[in-house]
Amino acid sequence: MAGRQMRGIERYQIRKIYAMGSGLGIVGHGREDELHTLVAGMTGRSSIKELTYPEAAEVITRLEELQGGAAPARPSGKGRREPAEERPGGVTAGQQKKIWALMYELKKYDRTPADIPLGDRLCAVIKKELHVDALARKPFVWLTFKQGNNLIEILKGYVRNEERKAVDEHGPAE
Repeated sequence: MAGRQMRGIERYQIRKIYAMGSGLGIVGHGREDELHTLVAGMTGRSSIKELTYPEAAEVITRLEELQGGAAPARPSGKGRREPAEERPGGVTAGQQKKIWALMYELKKYDRTPADIPLGDRLCAVIKKELHVDALARKPFVWLTFKQGNNLIEILKGYVRNEERKAVDEHGPAE
């Protein structure tokens, strides 16, 4: 059956993806929202309508994992950012607080002032270490609880490394 085309996405899948994304608070306007970033990261496609049936099923499965099988939290008001928004099965408020504390600790060791916002730096660490795309506005939205723990340990290692470098450069603190 050479030349056979892959089955395209079904209308119900499109509706389900957008509904689940909306329930998770990751749907915005246009293709620059977190839902489209998730889809592009998983499939390489920038449009949900371009997905194949199996790709759409994979995206739906991931969105279900992010929901944790429970009713998702309602998105906060427009423009309002909840600093420690939790999702079932995702990074907890406590983990988020620890991650941000470690990021600020790392920032103390900057040799030159960095113009890169801390959220963007965190997203770069998440991409490099966990191979997950993230947006600075909601960097934890696609991370699981376990990935949150891994990220904390990774950042602790970064901090230890920077502390060691500071001691090597300046000698032990008195």
